[in-house]
Amino acid sequence: MPRLKPSLLFGQAVLVIGLGLAAQPGLGLELPKSVVPEALRAQLQSASANAGAGADKASSPAADWPERLRSAQAYQQRLQLLAAGSEPLLDERKLASERRVMLLSVQVQAANEQGAAAKNDSLPLISVPTLAGKPPFRLLDVDQLRDQLDGLLVRQAALKMLTKSLDTEVEAAAEVRADAEATLRRRQDQAGQKLLSGAQQSAARPQLDLSQVLSEVADLELLQADQARSRARAGLASLSLPIEQLQSEIARVGPQQQLSDADLASLLKEFEQEKDGIATERKRLEAQLGRRESAREAGPAQAAANHAFELETLRLTLTGLRELESLAGGKADLWRARQAAAAALFGGMSGGKDSGKIAAASDTLERMFEQVQSRLQISSKYGDFLRAELRTQEARVQDLLPDEPQRVQQQRLLSALQTQLNVQERLSGSLSRAVLLLTRSRSDLGLKQGPDNATDLLTDAGELGSRWAAAAWNYELFSATENTSIDGRIVTLDYGVTVGKSVGILIMLVAGYWLARWLSRLLIKHLAQRLSLSAAFARVLHRWLKTILLLVVLMIVLKLARIPITAFAFLGGALAIGVGFGAQNVIKNLISGIIILFERKIRVGDIVSVGGVSGTVLTVDLRATTVRGFDGIDAIVPNSNLLENQVSNWSGGSPDMRRVITVGVAYGADVRRAANLVRDCASAHAGVLPEPPPEVLFEDFASDALTLRLLFWFRLGGPSSGPTVDSDLRFAINDALAAAGIAIAFPQRDVHLDMAGPLRVELLRKPA
Repeated sequence: MPRLKPSLLFGQAVLVIGLGLAAQPGLGLELPKSVVPEALRAQLQSASANAGAGADKASSPAADWPERLRSAQAYQQRLQLLAAGSEPLLDERKLASERRVMLLSVQVQAANEQGAAAKNDSLPLISVPTLAGKPPFRLLDVDQLRDQLDGLLVRQAALKMLTKSLDTEVEAAAEVRADAEATLRRRQDQAGQKLLSGAQQSAARPQLDLSQVLSEVADLELLQADQARSRARAGLASLSLPIEQLQSEIARVGPQQQLSDADLASLLKEFEQEKDGIATERKRLEAQLGRRESAREAGPAQAAANHAFELETLRLTLTGLRELESLAGGKADLWRARQAAAAALFGGMSGGKDSGKIAAASDTLERMFEQVQSRLQISSKYGDFLRAELRTQEARVQDLLPDEPQRVQQQRLLSALQTQLNVQERLSGSLSRAVLLLTRSRSDLGLKQGPDNATDLLTDAGELGSRWAAAAWNYELFSATENTSIDGRIVTLDYGVTVGKSVGILIMLVAGYWLARWLSRLLIKHLAQRLSLSAAFARVLHRWLKTILLLVVLMIVLKLARIPITAFAFLGGALAIGVGFGAQNVIKNLISGIIILFERKIRVGDIVSVGGVSGTVLTVDLRATTVRGFDGIDAIVPNSNLLENQVSNWSGGSPDMRRVITVGVAYGADVRRAANLVRDCASAHAGVLPEPPPEVLFEDFASDALTLRLLFWFRLGGPSSGPTVDSDLRFAINDALAAAGIAIAFPQRDVHLDMAGPLRVELLRKPA
């Protein structure tokens, strides 16, 4: 049954979050009045204009989307009017049509918003303040700069995660689109066949209709995901300049900041007001706790236990408020320490370095930092515990019916837990802010947080090693890009090949090699048993089958690793010429090997002569054929030589082979008797075939002998080889002729003196 692609809700939700972040230039911070440099404003406007222009060129005309939406809505209305079950695949077509209408509506809305934005010439820029005037600068203004930088870094990290998620979303949508297009082509081919019956044609039309809608849905989903990714990338690119500007400004003013007495007095007044507000809240909670302690819960033991738990929760909340009140009072000490640290640093820069003041300020900051950080860790862990308790209590309340008596008590207990968690979160937030402020002052003094003991040192080393390992594992070796056009928009798919992916590919290739080897061996074993293949041919077929299976494994591994074949296209430019010339002979020999294997004019076990090499064919491989000569030496013959050159196959059609032995008898001998003796010797030898019978021909009247020629047949692979049979016959002929008194002619050796030159010996034949 056809199914729709999931609605990409995750990608859309992440997109909304990312665009929400991008719509907050200052993250709600109240910054001092500042001037944005004109050069920076011009660069930001240029970058935004270029990004928008690229999107406009790639997008479809805005006027096309409303028309397509109206057509899709009309199609959907026609489907809604049909009765259930009246046509095949009606429910699936309705579902696909609804999805198409929704996606087209999104495109129409986006086109309208883009048109409205084009009319507005103003660009939302991120304000990058600069602190004017002479140093020292206000510490509060520097803190605001750092707060804005922290906010931009958070947005940058969020957009990076969003972009990575959308990359995965685009790749998945591209795969779904490819599958939908393949299904559509298959349905079109089926519907276009004329041999289909009437019933088959009626069933093919709804399938084709559904495939067309699903193909359009896949196109729209890929287009929507790519648009979201483009906006996220544009937002990420727009953050680089503001972050760089803020970092430069903070580096300039950071060592030259001070907290004046007036600013400190204003802060202390705020802390007192905060402390008074917390004290008032604490007194109200104490009164509430007193009322609950005086109340008595009537009923079963469970009600009394719940009442005791509620009282304990209120007491812990009260403890949290007291700690929060104490922290509000301790903020004064924190800011005084920061004032002393800034004064020591700036005073040292302007009037000589006062190492005593800097050391005292560093000790104070270190001590306060350790205390606050320890309290923050405890508070964070306790907050996690309270969140788990709150989720459990919420589940208990939901399980109770509205009219059950226990629901009121459980709801009151849930409210108490929620109040305690709120107080704990406020406490954690105050401690986190204190840690942040202390960290900034310590950084200004050149202090860095280090491990307190050997355990912390090992922990930090392990975290650092894991980060390095993760960075190395995710390091991108190279990337491949594929472009596809959807409604006039070019969608780019980037496939990165990382170290981790490469290692995974190697592992899968090793496993695939083992599997291909085992499977090919198993298949050849069954084929050899069923088809009675020879061992030599089965061995050659096993090699070819294993090679084919390895190629299939390679394609599957690349598919699983999401690496397209085009990822290796970069090799073509650099190695095109070398591969072209180098692979020419390889491919030629490969094709020749395939022809030899299927033509079977030369098979394993045949005795052949090629290129001056004679011997038995051992193997026919992909590139070359191995021939073992009669001297036991293996010769590697390229497969193309077996097709291009003349090859003698001694055992190709028949194992029988004719051999020739020439015998010369002296003049005056009885030639007929000599011929009969030679024939008898051949007939008596076990290696000579009786059919056809041996034959002796009177070949020639030579200058020094009467030449007889013995023709006989023997069988290759018999008890004796050809040279052995020749040797045996020569021994027998020599003995027979000697016993009959028939002389074998021989050359005569004479000495000739060359008086004109050095003495030399020549072999002269006896004159006739």
